[in-house]
Amino acid sequence: MKKLLALVLSMLLVASCFAMMVYAEEETTAASEETTVAAEGEETTEGEAPSYSNTLLVFNENAKDMKIITSPNGINKTYYKSEWEGARLKITKPDDPYVQITWSQYIRKADLEQLDSQSYPFVVFKIKVVGYIDDIELFYCAGDISAPTGGYSSTTDYPGMYDGSVEYIYYDLTGDCEGNYNVFRFDPMGADEDTEIYVYEMAFFATEDEAIKYAGLDQVTEAPTTEPAETEPATEKETEAPTTEAVSRPERGDKAEDKGCGGIVSVGAVVAMIALGVVCIKKKD
Repeated sequence: MKKLLALVLSMLLVASCFAMMVYAEEETTAASEETTVAAEGEETTEGEAPSYSNTLLVFNENAKDMKIITSPNGINKTYYKSEWEGARLKITKPDDPYVQITWSQYIRKADLEQLDSQSYPFVVFKIKVVGYIDDIELFYCAGDISAPTGGYSSTTDYPGMYDGSVEYIYYDLTGDCEGNYNVFRFDPMGADEDTEIYVYEMAFFATEDEAIKYAGLDQVTEAPTTEPAETEPATEKETEAPTTEAVSRPERGDKAEDKGCGGIVSVGAVVAMIALGVVCIKKKD
């Protein structure tokens, strides 16, 4: 009887170990598959060459390496710190501060096609301002003009939130300037000392509608000037809105945990059944 009981216990131990090994292998395989799927879905940027566009200049670390912003006057320029992305222009001398944007150098170093000023005369900047400025003048140089020249500039009234909100401003550069863009000069006007301007993007468009849409300025709609027509009061049935309750779906981790508990219960059930068989054999003896 003792030998039989020992044999049964040995079989019970082997069965339990086998079940746990199978369960652990299934969990490991499932986790590996999930990791593979997640890895396949992610976009890896390590080792990839940066992409550039001749209608969009992003002021990031690549622009810093190309030395896109040059010749600062009354401005301390820094690029791409951990607390922001883009170029920070800090006003140090309110008397005529400006920086130059060497567009032709960007085109050359990024190996892009030249951009014709008459084909893309609308320019949008994505910026934010911490402090105070009145407006921002933009000089543009194209064709035979290689330095900021009077008469070749556009001024925009800054929207004026001054609280660090990201905003878009756009310029209409249609005029007598012909040829490919060379250099721009970014002139904050009426700025206080220590005002900070963060420049993120500079984008070019062929039409004013495209520029306005990109800047989000087409979102503003006028209130209706006519009074709404009188309508009959809605019935109680019409005014009752259907009520629906939001169903919270478990996270992926919750599902995996539920599956794990189910596997452990199954192993426990097998162990319990074998133990019950041992008891029955003992009583029969």
